[in-house]
Amino acid sequence: MFPYRILRQTLLAKQFILLSLLCYGVPHAAEQQNPAQLIDEDKPQTLITLPEAYLYMGSEIGINHYQHGCESWSIDCDKNSTMASFFAGYQFNHHLAFEVAYIDLGKAEATYLEASKQNIYQGSMRGLNLSSVASIDFGADLALFAKAGVFNWHGENKGPFSTIKADDWSPSFGVGMTYQLSDSWQARLQYEYFHNLGDDNIGGANAHVTSIGISYQFGRSRPEVITSTVINTVTNTVIKATPIELEEVTFPVLFDFDSSKLFFVDSLKIIVKRLTLYSQATVILRGYSDSQGSSEYNLALSKRRTESISQYLIEHGVKPQQIIAEYYGEQYPATDNITEQHKHLNRRVQVLLPQMTFQPQQEQQ
Repeated sequence: MFPYRILRQTLLAKQFILLSLLCYGVPHAAEQQNPAQLIDEDKPQTLITLPEAYLYMGSEIGINHYQHGCESWSIDCDKNSTMASFFAGYQFNHHLAFEVAYIDLGKAEATYLEASKQNIYQGSMRGLNLSSVASIDFGADLALFAKAGVFNWHGENKGPFSTIKADDWSPSFGVGMTYQLSDSWQARLQYEYFHNLGDDNIGGANAHVTSIGISYQFGRSRPEVITSTVINTVTNTVIKATPIELEEVTFPVLFDFDSSKLFFVDSLKIIVKRLTLYSQATVILRGYSDSQGSSEYNLALSKRRTESISQYLIEHGVKPQQIIAEYYGEQYPATDNITEQHKHLNRRVQVLLPQMTFQPQQEQQ
């Protein structure tokens, strides 16, 4: 790792023990249907989105190569080592994070012939790395990232007669990819470069690190929005003297930031069932957004959200004339837009199935 007098680290006695992953499931609303009777049930609907900002912690292990790690006259030289790190950071949004890592770059070792005697020198390097991380998503689970920062290194050159220590700051750069294993667990693979470690006393080297790691993201679980719904199914036997009453049903469908894409459609099956069973039934879709961005853009975004639900319903047999679509942008928020949690609740389409009563003979069963 370092010229002449250094090369090797006091050994990595680090083991990485990952806490066992907690298994959990995301509940989905479902219907139970009995064709022989009229059923009124209150069932929770879980509408899901993920927060953008959160804390995370994790660890890494990998291989380090000390470039220029030995002098040319060394008898034997081992410039490769096992490295390990522990890191923590804060993700501000989808694309930017700040990270702090304690890194042990491992040891390098060289043997030199001095006064007809072979002497072994060991060098080690560890320290605190501060970096900014920029990322871009590729699909739902995969992302690429780049990072740049500074490394406060503490180096040691240990020889047969003395031990020399030094510390300073050096720049660091890295690139890599992450894969979301679950809502809270993320794996990553990265390459990192540390420039000009060491000084004139202990020697210098560049470090090239390739590592794999895993992290836990605190608070990155999907919030539950529970609404009480009444699910009605009807018998195939029509009694003309008994009118059919459909209860009012209302619930929100939530969307991710700046998105009109539907992820969870279980709750929409309630609409499809009622409107395909009763041709006179209608649904009212009212689209909204949070307050981020211009009002014109948010109005168009709320329109796209209602259109995505309308398209789903039509594809599943609902007639266009049964759908009433309205959109209001950032008007009429469900709650304030102060916190990120509240903004999630405002990115919605409010679904309303109006109450109605009619005689069975009005419908074709």
